[in-house]
Amino acid sequence: MSWKPFGQTKKIRQQTLQLVSELNRWCQVREDLLFAFRKCMDHGLAEPLRGIVADFLARVQGGMPLARALDLMQQSNQQEHFQDMMTAIRFNLRHRGDLPTLLDHLEWQMNRVEEEYSRRKLTSMREQRMTLTILLLVPMGCLLRLAFHQTTRDMLLNSVGGRLLSGLAIMAYLLAVAAFFLIRRKTQQ
Repeated sequence: MSWKPFGQTKKIRQQTLQLVSELNRWCQVREDLLFAFRKCMDHGLAEPLRGIVADFLARVQGGMPLARALDLMQQSNQQEHFQDMMTAIRFNLRHRGDLPTLLDHLEWQMNRVEEEYSRRKLTSMREQRMTLTILLLVPMGCLLRLAFHQTTRDMLLNSVGGRLLSGLAIMAYLLAVAAFFLIRRKTQQ
């Protein structure tokens, strides 16, 4: 698993929500998918979706059938939410559905998904703080135990097996701390 696509996935998910919101807004003005995509290009759509929409519009203006251009647009990005949006739009076009209603529902659905991602991120942050607290309390507990219990100190520091066990415990602890900070850094990107 690569960590870079994880950050890219979030960016594309948020851009897909922005695109659906703008398409919804412009289809409320005029129920024309091409008009809505053109207006989205004029109003600050960022890369990589800007390039995808620009390619779609160029294909349609070049004479490609709308259904084929939408199919190629869908194939240009494999992000799940983008795929869902494109599948719904293609299905709606094929069966001549109510485009503004579809886009309104897609926007509502994607907003709910974003809210859930935000809620999970907050829950994850709470869990990270709790994990960090536990990781900080472990060495303090061990040091207190060694400072106030002579038998524990003798067993862990004065015998070969105790020193070996202490060394393994320290290595396992440092590995856990390193894993925690690595995961934390990767998930915050």
